[in-house]
Amino acid sequence: MHLRWIILLTTFIVVNAQSDLPATPLFIRGLWCLAKRSQSTQAYTQTGQAFFYNNGTFTFNYLDNPSSTWINHFVAVNNTDGSGGTYQFFTMTTQGSSQYLNKTSCFWLRRLSNGDVVYGRQSNGSCTPTFENDTSSETTQYTRNPTTCRLIDDENTNLVLSSTSFETGTLLPFDRRLPTAIRQGVVFYGSSSIVMWNTLAQDFPDYTTLNRGFGGSTLVECFQQYKRIAYPLEPSVFIIYAGENDIANGQPAVALQTVFRQFIPLIRRFYPHIPIAFISLKPSPSRIDKMNQMKDANNRIRDDIRLLYPGVTFIDIWGDMLLPDGQPNRDLFLSDMLHMNSKGYVIWTKAVANYLQSVF
Repeated sequence: MHLRWIILLTTFIVVNAQSDLPATPLFIRGLWCLAKRSQSTQAYTQTGQAFFYNNGTFTFNYLDNPSSTWINHFVAVNNTDGSGGTYQFFTMTTQGSSQYLNKTSCFWLRRLSNGDVVYGRQSNGSCTPTFENDTSSETTQYTRNPTTCRLIDDENTNLVLSSTSFETGTLLPFDRRLPTAIRQGVVFYGSSSIVMWNTLAQDFPDYTTLNRGFGGSTLVECFQQYKRIAYPLEPSVFIIYAGENDIANGQPAVALQTVFRQFIPLIRRFYPHIPIAFISLKPSPSRIDKMNQMKDANNRIRDDIRLLYPGVTFIDIWGDMLLPDGQPNRDLFLSDMLHMNSKGYVIWTKAVANYLQSVF
């Protein structure tokens, strides 16, 4: 079978299979490093990774064969201590080692004070009534503590998610905050213009907002990291600003359009009906030589939204950030002439507030 069709088939199974199964508990959603932890040295040795989707499906990729993705589903989930700390899981494997296929397995997990999640002693179909500590010299744990784990996209295993300059300072901290992150808020996602919007709570007091920007990111990188960073949050509204860095890095407008056409369907796979907004690229004075490409990208994305993507809105801030002569208004920017000052964010706040009023 052609690789493209294998990937598409796997995607369909992962996202849509067995939607009637129990939801994934909040504490374990998202991407984890799977590792052995030495009881004596407390050092971690990675053995693979796990990604827990919201819908009771989770995957494994092991270092000995990372291109092979295991697909598993929760059959039953029991919170045995009532406080969210200890869980008993019954699972079914639909892709992976033949010895586990279509067989019910049982295992225990417990949250530790350092953020790790540790396996109980029993596994692989043998379940004792309560969690039992693993007293072996090495314990199997899901962890987000090491900064050296190699993490990949479970549906595109050639894509290494952790090999970016954002990993240690931004992506891992986002992962670590997932268990307690606000759910069902208005999620702002994208590049430095999102990161530096540090007045979201004051600007939108009637809404619960969550900032998931990572500065310097491209639309490509936002697309690649979406499942890891934004998907587990169950946003009620999803607002994107990204793409300016793609153009600044030499990508043509049509390349940005191509990524956008991949990004929106990815979001819609998980959230078919939530409102989505794309804030138009802004006319930064420091990038005045790229204005034609940015206008082209804005026009392409605006047209795609109008023709292809119901429930997606194009928030156009371009014209409001120009002077009457069509040049960027430098008064809206910091001294670097790239990032906005409070006057610039006033324009954005008004445009986004009007949008939010239209969807709530």
